[in-house]
Amino acid sequence: MLISPLARKLCTRQGIDPATLQGTGPRGRIMAADVRARRKAPTPRGTVRRRPAASPTRADEGGYRVYDACADMTALAAVSLPIAVQCEKLLEQRYSLFDYIIRAVVKACCAGTAWGKSTPNVHLLLFEQEGARTLALPDAADKSIYRLARELSAPTALPEGENAHIVICDTRTTRASVAAQLPEGAAPVFALVVRGGSPKVGIRAGREQPSDFMLEYSFYADHRLDREETDAIAARLNTLLCSPVALLLLS
Repeated sequence: MLISPLARKLCTRQGIDPATLQGTGPRGRIMAADVRARRKAPTPRGTVRRRPAASPTRADEGGYRVYDACADMTALAAVSLPIAVQCEKLLEQRYSLFDYIIRAVVKACCAGTAWGKSTPNVHLLLFEQEGARTLALPDAADKSIYRLARELSAPTALPEGENAHIVICDTRTTRASVAAQLPEGAAPVFALVVRGGSPKVGIRAGREQPSDFMLEYSFYADHRLDREETDAIAARLNTLLCSPVALLLLS
């Protein structure tokens, strides 16, 4: 099989088997244009595009399905560095990778899901410093990265008596700490628990190690929600964390 080096690289990157391609180059050689044409090919009629889905990695835990995963945020850090520099001029601080993590969680839970469409005002609680510091983001669903960073720099409280639909914390934040911030008997619908070292600081060019951008986390979803829906949300979350273009272009 004849294939150009660039075409082979594109096939590897996009997960395409070269044997399934029809080469248009000399002597049937597979060219980069053939790979790009395959990527852009329209979906045949009658074919249903399926959303990517994840599967719970642990049985129901305290009324939640648990999805353990790891996201490589190296590409996001590289793309977001120049944006962080501009943000520093506006906010006197840089966006942190954690601002992007928050946005990814909110967008994954709300966009294109039955739960998100039925919940007009999505409230979020962020626990920092092992649960010692709590930040609230009321009506978080439609806020840009700029709005998120700005509001997190000036902590606010949730509307009195209203529940936090999404909680983000680390493994040392106790359930008691979370419950103390919620109305009696209330519980979040989703929770992201960051495991290990987490990128909570501003992006600084050339100072990070590649391991700094590997985000290990556990995503919790209320087991009363439709299983297919929570599987899709968990998969979308991982996609957004790993794909800077998908996350940065979201409205």
